[in-house]
Amino acid sequence: MTEVEDSDASFFSTVSTNATVPDPCLRVRKYWCFLLSSICTFLVGLLSVLIWRAFAFLCCRKEAEYGPNDPKQKEQKLARQGKQEFEGTFMTEAKDWAGELISGQTTTGRILVVLVFILSIASLIIYFIDASNDKVERCQEWSSNITQQIDLAFNIFFMVYFFIRFIAASDKLWFMLEMYSFVDYFTIPPSFVSIYLDRTWIGLRFLRALRLMTVPDILQYLNILKTSSSIRLAQLVSIFISVWLTAAGIIHLLENSGDPLEFSNSHKMPYWNCVYFLIVTMSTVGYGDEHCDTLLGRTFLVFFLLVGLVSFLIFY
Repeated sequence: MTEVEDSDASFFSTVSTNATVPDPCLRVRKYWCFLLSSICTFLVGLLSVLIWRAFAFLCCRKEAEYGPNDPKQKEQKLARQGKQEFEGTFMTEAKDWAGELISGQTTTGRILVVLVFILSIASLIIYFIDASNDKVERCQEWSSNITQQIDLAFNIFFMVYFFIRFIAASDKLWFMLEMYSFVDYFTIPPSFVSIYLDRTWIGLRFLRALRLMTVPDILQYLNILKTSSSIRLAQLVSIFISVWLTAAGIIHLLENSGDPLEFSNSHKMPYWNCVYFLIVTMSTVGYGDEHCDTLLGRTFLVFFLLVGLVSFLIFY
């Protein structure tokens, strides 16, 4: 009888121990790999644009003019003519083609803009599914992670769309600093990193919610919004919802990760609890059933409320 009791006790002790011990794979956090991939992508792209500008500046400096009897004058004219033909045909046609695709002025362009919006919402829904629990980092083989596979397919499409927008941009440097470009920097590269590491990080995928700001433009393309008042109302609603969902994603990431560098004070808070918490806080109701425990979460919340209030008073 004693042996049976001892075996049962050891069994339940083992079960309880296994339940409390975290996944050995997560003992070493690798969130920085995902974050570093996004930062490096941005810096490499920005550096490439700056190098290209410097190269174009050096090559386009005023050349020395040769006299009418100088034999080098003919070579200079031929070189200029070839350069003008190249810039006037290939570069201009590529830029015009890309501009038509993203402008929404043609049928193909409107279809592309609507498709980008639909896939952005689908990618955001996948984020909602992954963020429904309180785990921000998981060790799971990419081959068995269905949501990550679907999200990768979406991100490949977004990457192609990014290059189309880049070609169409008149000012490449300003394009690299646009809001939607930063959305791509921090959502596309981590999808490829997850394949290599066989783990997922919830990361900054909530930034896809900022695409909701394009809803008024799409409704105008479809001739649903026609008056200035309805367009203005749609803009206000889309901005509020997109900022609300994005801020909830930041709270979710900060609270469930904990304060660096130890990450020992993580506060388990599912995404939809963060959405509820923000709307209760912004409406000044403040039930107190949800709250921020981490220093980063509290700091972000204070600045978010102050900046949001000031912005609303200034612009609206």
